[in-house]
Formats: sequence, C-alpha cells, structure tokens
Amino acid sequence: MEPYANVYSYDEQQERMENDVVINVKDLKVWTPEEKSWWSRKATKHKTVILSEVTGCIRRNEFAAVIGPSGAGKTTFLVSLAGKCTLPTSGTVTLFGRNAKDCPGLAEIVPQMEVFMAGLSVMEHLVFMTEMKLGTCKEPHILRTLNVLLEELKLKSHRHTPVDALSGGEKKLLSLATSLLSDPRILICDEPTTGLDSYNALLVIGVLKRLALGGKVVLCSIHQPSCDIFKEFSSVLLMTEGRLLFHGTQDECEEVFESIDLHCPLKYNPAEFYIRAVSGNSDNVQRLLSLSERRSDVIAVNIVEQIFCKTTQRNWFQQVHLLLWRLSLTMKRGLWNQIIQLFISVVITAMVLAVAYAGASGTNQRGVQDVRGLIWLITSEVSFGLSYSALYAFENELPLFKREVGMYKCSAYFVSRFLSFVPRCIVWPVTLVTVTSLAVDLPNHMLTAFEFMVTLCISTIPGVAYGLGMAALFTSTGIMGDVMPCVDLPLFLMSGAFLRISSLPGWMNTVKYISHFYYAMDAMSNVYWRQIDHIECPSNQTSCVKDGAAVLFENGYSEDFIVQDILGVVFVTLFWSLLGYYGLKREEKKGYAY
Repeated sequence: MEPYANVYSYDEQQERMENDVVINVKDLKVWTPEEKSWWSRKATKHKTVILSEVTGCIRRNEFAAVIGPSGAGKTTFLVSLAGKCTLPTSGTVTLFGRNAKDCPGLAEIVPQMEVFMAGLSVMEHLVFMTEMKLGTCKEPHILRTLNVLLEELKLKSHRHTPVDALSGGEKKLLSLATSLLSDPRILICDEPTTGLDSYNALLVIGVLKRLALGGKVVLCSIHQPSCDIFKEFSSVLLMTEGRLLFHGTQDECEEVFESIDLHCPLKYNPAEFYIRAVSGNSDNVQRLLSLSERRSDVIAVNIVEQIFCKTTQRNWFQQVHLLLWRLSLTMKRGLWNQIIQLFISVVITAMVLAVAYAGASGTNQRGVQDVRGLIWLITSEVSFGLSYSALYAFENELPLFKREVGMYKCSAYFVSRFLSFVPRCIVWPVTLVTVTSLAVDLPNHMLTAFEFMVTLCISTIPGVAYGLGMAALFTSTGIMGDVMPCVDLPLFLMSGAFLRISSLPGWMNTVKYISHFYYAMDAMSNVYWRQIDHIECPSNQTSCVKDGAAVLFENGYSEDFIVQDILGVVFVTLFWSLLGYYGLKREEKKGYAY
C-alpha cells in the first residue's frame, strides 16, 4: 500500500469538502521578465521563475504559517494572494470567488519593514489613515473602531508617543492596527516576528491568533520560528524553490513527513526540521510534490459565496487636505531645524550681500553693473535655494508613497508636496530682500522693496516646480547630481545676467522661455530700472547707458514684462510639474512596495 493512502482516510477527505474556502489558487506562476540591452538587444537579465504552478486553497478561520528556506518565494506568494504583485503572472488567485486584483479591500498586507511618516505620533498616524480609508473621525462608529483597535492592540498608552520612539514590537502592532482599520477579511503578514524579542514576538502572534479565531483568515510567513510560536498556528504551508510542497494542519504535516521516512527528533523544532528536510534535497522535494498533487486531486474545493468588493477613496481635494495636514505636522515638529536653515541659507547670505553692495545705486555708470549683479544674486540665491531644497523632497518619502499606493491619487500627493513649499516661497524672499535693502540705495525705497518681495515670491514657484520635477524624474541622488548641472547651465545662462539675450541666434533665443531664471530676472530688472530716468555719464567716457530703459534693452528684457512673465511662470510651472507627475506616476506603476 502506498504511503499516501495511510495518511488520509475517506472521512477526513469528506470533512475537507466543507463550503468554507476563502482563497483559491490555481496554477499560479510568477516570474521576472527578461531584460535586454537597448543597444545590442542582448539579454542583460534572464527570465527567472519565482513561483511555479502553485495550487492550493485557504479556508475560513485559518491561521497559517508559510515556512520555507530563503528564496522559496514566500513573500511573492503572499503578495500575489493580496492581488498586489506587479510581476508577470499566469494562473488564477481568487478571494471569495473573485479575482484577487479586483478586490483590493478584502486583503491587507502587514509588511515586514514598517514605514511611517517621520514626526507623527501614534494617534496622528492612525487618524490620518482612518480619514483616508474610512472617512471623518467625527463619525461615532469610526471613532469607536479606532478606540477599540488602540485598546485591543495595547497602544492606548502610546497615543501621543512619536512613532520613531516606539519599540520594534509596538511598531509592528501599529502597522497591524493600520491594516485592520478597514476591517479586511484576509490579513497577510510578511515575517511579523522578524527583529522582535521572544516576548514581543509572542505578543504579536497572540494578537494575530485572536483575529483568526474571530473569523478572519490570517497568513504569516515565518522565518526560523521558535517552538512556542510555531505551535500557535492551525496550519502550515511549506514552500521551496517557488513550489508549494504541503498545506495542512501540523499533525497532517508530521504524518506526511513520517510517511516518507522523515521523522522529527523528539524535542526538536518541527519548523526547523521541515525546512532543513527540503533545503537542497531534491528527492524529498519530489516525493512531497507527488503527495501534494495526489492530495489536491481528491480534495474537493467549494468556494464560499462571492462578496461584493467596495472600496472607498476620499475625493481629490480631501486627499490634498489630509496630505497637507500630515506634512504640516512633520514640518511643525522640525520647526527649529527650518529656522536654523533659514538663518544659515538666507539671513547670513543677505548680510554678506548688504555689506558687499552697501550704497550701490543705479544712477551712475559704475553702479549699473553693481545693481545688475545684486539683482542676479538675490534672484539666484532664492531660486537655487528653493529648487535644491525641493530636490530631496521625495528621496525619503518615496518608500512611504509606494507603500500607500492606491490610498490616494498620485496627483494629490504631488500637489500637496508642492503646496507645502508655499511658506518657504514667501519667507525666504521676504527675509532676503528685507535684510539686503537696508544697505542698498533703492528708488522709492519701501515700494521697490515690496515689489521685489512680491516678484521674488511669484518667481520662486516655477523654481520649486523645477526642483520637484527633477526629484520625481530622477529618484537616485547620484543621477540627480549628474543631471542637474547640465540642466542648470543653459537655464541660468538664459537669465540675461551673463550675456545679451537679444544677440543670440533665433533658435537659441527660444530656450529662455523655459528658464525660470529669465522670467525672474526680467521682472526684477523691470521693477528697478523702469524707475531710473537718468544715469550720469562722465564726460571722459565714450559709451554709457543714459537711463534704465537702455539698461533693459541692453540686457534683452521686454518692456511688456507683466503679461509675458506671468504667462511664462505659469507655463514653466506646469511644464516641470507635469514632468514631476510623470516621474511619480512611473514609480506608482511599479506597484506596492513590500
């Protein structure tokens, strides 16, 4: 008699025909696509199969441990069950009879690595997630759900604790609470005990077990679980080399291994034994695969009733508002750092300019060049400062953005990040002009200084869009460092501070229309030089400019500057913003980051 026949009786097979299958996987195959060189069209990265013909089903109330050696495909398998795998796939995965990709609200993932917005407290993080996923926290039933989660997950005493100050176990519980806000039917945890001590590991597993007993399906990939943790699971999924070798209860797993003469030693960790038995042993793997295939042939699978999948997403303006609220909390916590940055970047620079250009006036030939240089330095300091501060806006937030894919629209995130720079677009120019203008001789002093401030505040907007656009297009700091100087050079050359724009060839002259430096310098120069009616010309000097209009003409600036510069600012802002949106959309299409 074959060993398989001794393991499962007819009665046991009948018991498994109950109408309680929640997740059904049929011939699931996942692979990484082949990559070819764009030049030689030769393969630079060959196709790699991660999951190979995986078939199985998960039943209601199951608390399953997914175990296997490293590289077995556990994480990819779990992400595929949640419908969030972006790699090429074949086969089917259904949740309650519906395609997993069509039911984003039924399954939630608790990832191995927790990613939170820096500077938020536990309550602030959960309020943001609640507002995004469920609606306003002012609703009594939503507020009640939030309080129950805090109580059950033992986070109530940490309501006002900064997320960064939480222990590893507490961060894991917070991540779990975030996933449970939407009350998913299926909870998928990727190595929930990794990096935790035994106490916190048992605490997390205990919470997950209670959720399974409460009616949810809970699946956990576990790396080197202790005996105490492993025995808490009701079932085991054993994987290796992208294949599912066994799925059943722990008693059934022991019987199957004994049927092929693999006996777990007394007082030995069974999980460790199973993993070692299939690691690098092709004979054991083939025998287990044979038993698994025959077992799936005799066990009937009846799917539970289909569940209507309804996902809610706040409207676009609410998303922008909530994202701005979260950013404002982070900025508020780092207010002192921003004040120090403002002092170093702006105040000290303004003091240096005030000393260097003290008494400068555009009413004499010597002062013309001084004022030109001053206007350029004021404009470039603000433009470069804000552009490069925006350049690193997405570097630290990109993992969080990819983790929250689907929660809000990509455009809402970009607009909120753009609007978060508005305070800097006001404070930096006002501070710089205020300090500098104290030492410089300006015509109609107060009015001109005010016009400088307004002009700079408006002209910094495309500068921020430029920085955010480049940051989204090139998320790697190294690439940004190589690309930015190449883009900066033609843009600030077109400002008119270093060459006469009107003397350039026609095809080169058009480049100025995508330069935010040009529009800033054009407006700033017009504000100043249109007020200079006469410039002294010494008798011994043969060539000199007679008034401010001549200076504007010499630099190639327009007389109708208001309409042109406003339209130009709008155009450049939209141009770089659309490029930035494209860059973020490209990252979003890569899918959920796990």
